[in-house]
Amino acid sequence: MDTFVTFSVAAAWLAIFGMLAWGAVYHWRAMLRDDGRLPIFGMAARRGLALERLEQAPAFYAAVRRCAMCREKERCGDWLVRRTGGPAPGCLNEGFMESAAHS
Repeated sequence: MDTFVTFSVAAAWLAIFGMLAWGAVYHWRAMLRDDGRLPIFGMAARRGLALERLEQAPAFYAAVRRCAMCREKERCGDWLVRRTGGPAPGCLNEGFMESAAHS
């Protein structure tokens, strides 16, 4: 019985380690594959916001991080090509862009 418990615990830890390793490799490959420009810069340019001005905002780097980690970058980029309005519907940085435009 002791051997069974030991192997069960070892298998559980191995499974946890395997899932963590898979997640790390998956996100690492996604970051390497995604080498395009972030949509947040296109949205800022479309609104007439200067990058130098945006960089002064305390929330700018958090907004860039949100954009970089967003799973909808491709859809957002396509929306920017087709539309002329502000941020794409459902954009995580819509609030940031609104506050930057009004400040």
